[in-house]
Amino acid sequence: MFAAKAVTISGNLTRFTYLSDKGSEVTKAFCTTCGSPIFGRNTRMPDHLTLSLGTMDDAEDLSVEVVIFERDKPHWDALGEDVVCFATQPDWTPDV
Repeated sequence: MFAAKAVTISGNLTRFTYLSDKGSEVTKAFCTTCGSPIFGRNTRMPDHLTLSLGTMDDAEDLSVEVVIFERDKPHWDALGEDVVCFATQPDWTPDV
């Protein structure tokens, strides 16, 4: 999850919007050419985006701090002990 103001996105996108289990509106954006997921946005955290790592030019310095929907991760996906995990969508919001 990244502050939206710190992200630059170029290219044509298609958006799909739905209501989450918590009643917020979730928007997923996809590349119009190949259908790859690019970002997600939730009305509960309108100033932040979730980005797919494969869309980044350089993700070398990133580290996992928070995992949402941890219940869905594969059993072999080991997370560090300092990673904050939520089984489903939390009432938590990121520090600004």
